[in-house]
Amino acid sequence: MAMQRRNSSSSSSSGGSGGRPDRESRGDRDRDNMPVRKRVRILDPNDIVNVNDVEFLRRFITEYGKIVPARLTGVTAAQQRQIKQGVRRARNMGLLA
Repeated sequence: MAMQRRNSSSSSSSGGSGGRPDRESRGDRDRDNMPVRKRVRILDPNDIVNVNDVEFLRRFITEYGKIVPARLTGVTAAQQRQIKQGVRRARNMGLLA
């Protein structure tokens, strides 16, 4: 008795339950219509990372010294681990800030 069902004739004019807009009226919030982010390929997936080349490793760090994630640089997971190892070694030796 505590819960009562609504009749379809007494529903609100917005068309949905709880006043939520329909999928068609959401506008540009659909993920299907979002532009696809283009990934920049700095390395070929078969290339080997040279962890001793400091100028090469500088391309994978920001101006604040943080390592750029693989989803932005387009490298593979194995290459990202090698880059991480090389940047950390270069920081430890004082070659990178």
